[in-house]
Amino acid sequence: MKKFLLMLLALGCMGFLAAKVDLNTATLQELMQLPISEEQARDIFEYREYKQIFNNIFELRDIPSIDQSTLLRLRPLVVVSLYVETDDVALRREEIRDLLERLDSNEGSAEGMADVWEDYLMTPQNVNRMQFDDLISLPNVSGVDAVAILRRTAQGDTIADTRDLRGSTGLSHYGYTNLRSYVYFKEPPVKDRLMWDAQLQYYTRYFEEGQYDMLHESFLRNDYGSTTVQVPHLKSLSYWGYYGLDKLDPDIMMKMRMRYGNNFKLGIMNYTAKGEPGLLTTNTEDFLKDSKFYAGYENSVMPGLNNSRLKVYLGNYRVTYGEGLVMENTDYYSARKTGFGFSKRILGITPDLSRTQEYSLKGGAVEYTTPMFGVSAFASQDEKDAIVYVNRDGTPVKRDDFGNDVFTNKDSSSEYFGRQYYINEDGDTVYNYENGNQVSADKIKVLNYTNPTLRYDTDSLMEAEAWFNSELDKGTPYATDYINLATRTDALNEKLLGTHLQVNPFIGTKLGFTTYTSYYDNAHFIVPGNDDLLKTLLRDSYYYTKLSKALNAEITSLYSTQNDSYSRDYRRIIGFDGQTVIGNTSVQGEYAELSVTGGDTKIGDDPKAYLVSSYTQFENLYFITILRNYDVGFDNPYSNSFSEHERFEDSILEKNIYALTNPTTADLYLNSNQSQPERGVYFETRYKFNNFFTVGRSYLDLWERLTDGRRTSRFQSELEFRPLFQVSLRLRYKNQVNRYDDDAERGVSKTNEYTMAARTFLSARDFLELEYRYNTVQSPPYTSLTNPAEIGENTMAAAMTLMTGDYIAANYTHNFNSSLKLQGSFLYWFGHGISHWDWEDMEIDFMGERGSKAWIAITSRISQNLYMNIKFKNKTYQDKELRVRLYNDPDYTDPNYPNVTLVDDPVYFQRVEHSENTIRFSLDYRF
Repeated sequence: MKKFLLMLLALGCMGFLAAKVDLNTATLQELMQLPISEEQARDIFEYREYKQIFNNIFELRDIPSIDQSTLLRLRPLVVVSLYVETDDVALRREEIRDLLERLDSNEGSAEGMADVWEDYLMTPQNVNRMQFDDLISLPNVSGVDAVAILRRTAQGDTIADTRDLRGSTGLSHYGYTNLRSYVYFKEPPVKDRLMWDAQLQYYTRYFEEGQYDMLHESFLRNDYGSTTVQVPHLKSLSYWGYYGLDKLDPDIMMKMRMRYGNNFKLGIMNYTAKGEPGLLTTNTEDFLKDSKFYAGYENSVMPGLNNSRLKVYLGNYRVTYGEGLVMENTDYYSARKTGFGFSKRILGITPDLSRTQEYSLKGGAVEYTTPMFGVSAFASQDEKDAIVYVNRDGTPVKRDDFGNDVFTNKDSSSEYFGRQYYINEDGDTVYNYENGNQVSADKIKVLNYTNPTLRYDTDSLMEAEAWFNSELDKGTPYATDYINLATRTDALNEKLLGTHLQVNPFIGTKLGFTTYTSYYDNAHFIVPGNDDLLKTLLRDSYYYTKLSKALNAEITSLYSTQNDSYSRDYRRIIGFDGQTVIGNTSVQGEYAELSVTGGDTKIGDDPKAYLVSSYTQFENLYFITILRNYDVGFDNPYSNSFSEHERFEDSILEKNIYALTNPTTADLYLNSNQSQPERGVYFETRYKFNNFFTVGRSYLDLWERLTDGRRTSRFQSELEFRPLFQVSLRLRYKNQVNRYDDDAERGVSKTNEYTMAARTFLSARDFLELEYRYNTVQSPPYTSLTNPAEIGENTMAAAMTLMTGDYIAANYTHNFNSSLKLQGSFLYWFGHGISHWDWEDMEIDFMGERGSKAWIAITSRISQNLYMNIKFKNKTYQDKELRVRLYNDPDYTDPNYPNVTLVDDPVYFQRVEHSENTIRFSLDYRF
C-alpha cells in the first residue's frame, strides 16, 4: 500500500510539472498561451534563443518588457528545467563547414569567405532590412531569391518567422534552406553581447608536387655530366638542400576575433608558413608586422535613413565587386569559379583574416549603401613580395627615369653607356647625371609580383644565391652564369587607392563603376620583349631555340611601368558591372580595362577583359551560361575571375623549371591567382527528376587559349540514383579534349574519367562511401625523348600514346554522439603517368605516380565553448622516373672529385618512394 501511494504521488508531481510551461524548451506558440502579450512572449523566446538559457525564473526580470507583476503572474505557470545548452552559433558553424566540403575549389579561396559567413552565422541579419547585395552574397542564394524577398518587404509585408519566409512568392526551396540560418526576423531585445572566437592551428604540411620539384632543382656548373657515384655536396646546391626543407617545420596559425553586438569588430591573425621564422624566434615587432588585423564598425540602420548601412574598417580588409575582374583580392585561384552556389563572391568590403598575404589590402576602407545607391572608397599601403632583377652580388638592379639599368659596383662612380653615375656614401642610392642635371636612379627593377613558396628574408636569400653562384662560376660559363632574377620579400612599396559607385534603380537591378590605381614609388616593372625573354629567364643558351615563344606571350605581355612609349609609376584598372533580374533569370556581367597607352575615358583601346553570365532558376532545375574574354595583355594582380586555368600554364614557368636562371621564378605560375587569357562559353545545369533520379552538377566548357589559339572542350556530368533515401548510387563521366579542332596538331590530348560511387547514409548521420575511378589519357609522345620526326628515322613521333590509371577509395564518417565525430578514408591509386586528385575533409590533394593514402580526423566538442580537431594522414607514393641526359663533355673530370666517373649514356634513377606523415591539429575557443 505504501509503494502504491508513492507511485500515485510521483505521477501527480509529474502531471503537475507537465502542466507547466518550460521556459527553456517551450515553443513560441506555447509561450503565447501564457497570460502575457504577444510581444512579451516573443521577447522571452528571443532572449532564450539569442542571449542565454534561463537558469531560474527570476531571470525573466532581465527582459525589459517583463515587470515584477508579470513575473508574479507567471511564477505558478512556468518552470525552468535543467537544460544542457545547445549553442546555435556552434551548430551553424559546423553546418557551414560541412557544406564547404562540397565546394569545387581549393581550400585557400574558400577560407576567407568562410570567415565572413561564420561571422554572419554568429550574428544573423534581419531579413526585413537586408539589401540586394547582402542576400546574393550568401551561399546558394540567387538573385532571383533575393528579388522575391525584397519585393515582399518593399510592399511593407514583414516576414515574421521561418514559415513565413518559406511562403515568399518566388523564393526557391534551395534558397530558403540556405538562407534561414543567416537571418532572423526581429531585433533581439538585448543587443549588447561580447563574443570572442580564438583559434589555433598546427599543420605539418608538405609541399605540393610542383613546389617540391622547383625547390629540388640544382644549380649545377656547366661541366657536370652524368655520374655513377653521388657527389656529396650536390644536395646543398638546391633551395631544398640549402635550407634543409626535409625537416619538420609546421605551419602555425593563431587567430582571434571579437564582436560586440552587431556593430564593433576586432580581429588579429598570425600565420607562420613552412620555412618562415617561428614564433619563438620572432620578436614582438616582427610578430605584429607579419600579422593581419582589423578594427571595424558596422551600423545596419543609420538614424533617419531606412535600411541604409555604414561600414568602416581599418587594417586588413577584402574588396570584391562584380565578377572579380577589377577587384577581388586573394592569393588563391579556383578553377570554374562561377559566382553561384558555394563559389560565391561576398560583395563589398569585409574584414580579412585569411592566409592571403601578397594581395592583402592594408589600410582603411569605408562603404555606405542604401537600397537606391552605394559608394565605397578604399586605400592601402603595404610592402609586396616581387621577382627582382639582381646583380651578381644579389643587390637589386637600379633603373633610371630614362629607361636605363644602373649596375652598381660600390665604386665612387661608374661609367655606363656614356652616362656618369654617382653612388652615394650609403653605397645604395644612385644618381644619374644627364646634361649636368642630377636625376634620381634609385628605383629597383622588378619583373612582377610574386607569392613565394618560401618567404625567407632578403639577407638569407642573398647568402643562398651567393653559394649557388659560386658553383655556377666554377664551370664553363653559361649564357647567364649567375642568378639574375630573385625573390625579394617586402621589396615593392605599393600605395593603392580605389573606389566603387553603384546605383540601384529597380529592385534586383544595379549598375556599378569600379577603379583602382596602384602607385610604386621605389620600383619600375620591366618586362623583356620576345627577343630578350629567353635570354633573361633561361640560364643555358641551348634552350633558346628549343622552347615555344607563343606560350610565353603571357609573360612578355605583363604590364610594364616603363617602355619605349611611356614612363610612369602606377598601374590603373577601370571597369563597370551590372546585374538585373527578369522573371526567374538573373543576368550579370563586368567589363574591365588596364590603362596602358589609351585614354581612361575611352573603351576598347587598351587590354580588356569582360564576362557576362545568366542564371535561370526553377524549383528543381537551374541553368548557368557564362561568356568570357580576357585579353593576353590584361594583367591585373587583383583579378580573380572565372577561368579553366591560371595564368602562365604551359609556359616555361611551368614546363621548363629546370632551365630557369632561378627556379623560384616558377612561383609566378605555381602560386598564380590570375586567370589565363582565354575566350570561351560555359554551360552548367542540375536537374532533379524526382526523388529517385537526379542529374548532378553537369557542365560543358568550350574555350580558346589566346596565346597560341589552342581550343579545348571539357564536359562533365553526373547521374544519381536513390532507390532508398539512405542509399545513393552515382555515375560520373568527364571528358576533356585539347586541340579538338585539329587532330593532326601535336598538342592534341584526350582525357576521359569514369567514376562509380555507392553511398549509404546510416543512423545518427553516419556515412559510408565506396568509389572507383578509371582514367585514360591519349596524347602524342614527347619528341625530346624520341628525337625529331624524320623519314625512316622515327615513326613514333607521329603516333599516339595511351596512358591509363585507376583509383579506389573508401570514406567513412561516424558520429559517436553530438559532440564527437570521426572521419576517415583509405585509397589506392596507380597513375601510369596520370595525376589523380582527392577531396579530403577540408582540402584537395593531388597524388603522385602510384601509392596509397589513409587519413583519420576526430572532431570533438571538449567543453561548452572549446572545440578540437585533429587529423593524421599517411601518404606513400612513387615519383615519375627521373631521366638525366648527357649534354656535356664525357671526358671531363672535376679535379675536386677525381673519383667521379662520367659515362656516355643517360643515367636512369629508379623510381623514388616517398612516405609522408602529416598532422593537423586545431583548437577553437568561442566565448
